Amino acid sequence: THSLSLSHTHTHTRPTAGVTSTQSVTKMGAQSGMLIEFLFAIGKALGLILMGFLASRFKYISPQVGLGLSEFVGKVAVPAALFRSLSSLPIFPGQDGVAVEFNVLMCGFAAKFVLFVIAALLGLVLRKSLATCAVFGLVCSLSNDAALGLPILNTTHPQVGASLIFLMTLPCCALLLPMGLAMCEFSSRSKKKGKGSGEGFVSVLAVTLSRVARQPLIASVALAVAYNYATNATKLPRAVDQCLESVMGSLIVSALFALGSSLVNTTFTFDALFTPMILVVLKLLGPGLVCRLTASPVFGFDSSSSLELLSIYSALPAAPIVWAIAREQKADPDAIGNSVVLGTLLCGPVMIMENDGFRKEATELAGVLFQQIQDITGVHIEKEL
Repeated sequence: THSLSLSHTHTHTRPTAGVTSTQSVTKMGAQSGMLIEFLFAIGKALGLILMGFLASRFKYISPQVGLGLSEFVGKVAVPAALFRSLSSLPIFPGQDGVAVEFNVLMCGFAAKFVLFVIAALLGLVLRKSLATCAVFGLVCSLSNDAALGLPILNTTHPQVGASLIFLMTLPCCALLLPMGLAMCEFSSRSKKKGKGSGEGFVSVLAVTLSRVARQPLIASVALAVAYNYATNATKLPRAVDQCLESVMGSLIVSALFALGSSLVNTTFTFDALFTPMILVVLKLLGPGLVCRLTASPVFGFDSSSSLELLSIYSALPAAPIVWAIAREQKADPDAIGNSVVLGTLLCGPVMIMENDGFRKEATELAGVLFQQIQDITGVHIEKEL
């Protein structure tokens, strides 16, 4: 039989189970690279949110700074990032370099579409406005690809991670985002109609579609696809590419800092967090579950590596741009901001459970840290036969 015994020694350098403190450090560094990079990406995002919160909380910056940053993100930084990424990405047949199979992409997008519909219906059940329903759908379907998706998937799946993110951006921006924006615009025009504007349904719909088509996000995607097709995914001229790259570099900082700044006036009560928690659960767990249920019977693949890739991608928290849209449309921005922050906090454990490498490294890292604590304190838990 095996039993555990607790022993104490006065020396801090006693080796136990053949591992010294120096060896533990070496082993930890060698085995936890992927997990550490993953945790670093999440920590950086949370740190930027905290900086924005503290800067506004102690009035180091004026409220107008956060408003200006959120407008910059929605109208300049994100459109620039989308145009630069999609203009030279292989997305049409015959272009070399597409590393993700079409049925895998369709499975991932179908999961996002299903969650968009479910979240929008949740808004209707909660008696929210059409604009708020649209934002609920967007917060459960659009992921924080720039700040978290790229560094995490480049770590876990370096060959296909970036391709999946950019290729998934295309249908999301071509269908889900226009749907959400159209619902917001239609809600706004309908309210004006209710106040006696005299506009009919067809007129409201025409104005809505026109305004959606002129949105910077939609226009940037359309221009990028047109350039991609016309030039066969040729890289942008160097001067243009470097200019857009500089704007992209400010995207993550601006979006997360502005989000943190907006949280100053948010009330963190049970009632205020109830809806965000439902949205976070849907966002982190829903798409991965849909992918597992539909991968083989609907999309015809059962590769464990492809399912793991989709599960990790699906567990990314909501994109800060959704909060910017909610703020512009006055569609429950506090709930959306809380959803983005809570999702960023909770996505780590979900992704660790979804990835075999993360689970293995987390277990090994915990064992090494436990061994170091024993070596430092001199308290050892040993097995006895």
